[in-house]
Amino acid sequence: MIPSKQTFAGAVALSCLVWLPAFAADTTSGDLVVTRAWSRATPGGAKVAGGYLTIENRGRRPERLKTASTAHALKTEIHEMAISAGVMTMRPLDDGLVIAPGQSVTLAPGGGHLMFIGLDAPLRVGEQVPVTLSFEHAGEVKVTLDVQAIGAQAPARTETAEPFRRAEHATPVSPATTSEADESFFTHLHAEKAMANVTVSPGRAGPVEIAIQLEDANELPLSAEAVAVTLTNPEHGVAPVTANAERVGNDQWRVRMSAPLPGRWSLGLDIRITSSDAVNVVSPILLR
Repeated sequence: MIPSKQTFAGAVALSCLVWLPAFAADTTSGDLVVTRAWSRATPGGAKVAGGYLTIENRGRRPERLKTASTAHALKTEIHEMAISAGVMTMRPLDDGLVIAPGQSVTLAPGGGHLMFIGLDAPLRVGEQVPVTLSFEHAGEVKVTLDVQAIGAQAPARTETAEPFRRAEHATPVSPATTSEADESFFTHLHAEKAMANVTVSPGRAGPVEIAIQLEDANELPLSAEAVAVTLTNPEHGVAPVTANAERVGNDQWRVRMSAPLPGRWSLGLDIRITSSDAVNVVSPILLR
């Protein structure tokens, strides 16, 4: 009997559920089977990318994906997507992702995903990205993500796949010595029609500059009419403060605001794509 499948953290587009031939080999470790592991090529200059795959638990006890990592990103997070009061939110799963016995979980565009932050080189079509998945019971499982075209919705067959290679001009860095990692906080906000790469500098309480790079659902540069940023800290009773961002490029925006207290803040973006089309998305940020 084919086990039932759960869509992770909300609805995933039907096109993502249709089986397509994948060129990466399935990975089996004990009761776990990891299939259709892939990512998308990244536009020039992008420092983040999503990772997608399906994890099937053929065992009799729950399994938990605790962490994921790759040598080609400063950090990797497991993200879930949810809709609250009509606003799509994204947050890291600090406690990991549970796969019930006899079930499978699919990470796919528009839903839960791995988020690679601080890439050391762009991802190019035909490359493979090595990723280590750390499970509660199965331990470390090594998989490779096949890099598909920008805007791809599922893996497609190809005849060759090259190992992930670092661009010649890129210099390897580590989280412990990278000044950007020390001084800035980065997050990726994802909605159905728009995505945003957000950098808060410095990554500590006080006056901050918030830089925003917008992308559409296909991870291409998105030109919007206006962007407003809202900061709030309900834990400490800080009321929401909203400021309009200044356009500094076709898909680039910037705003200066104040976050006077350290801790977890909520950052919201109101992205007006056109006069009749807007996107609202919220994500937590952590300031020292």
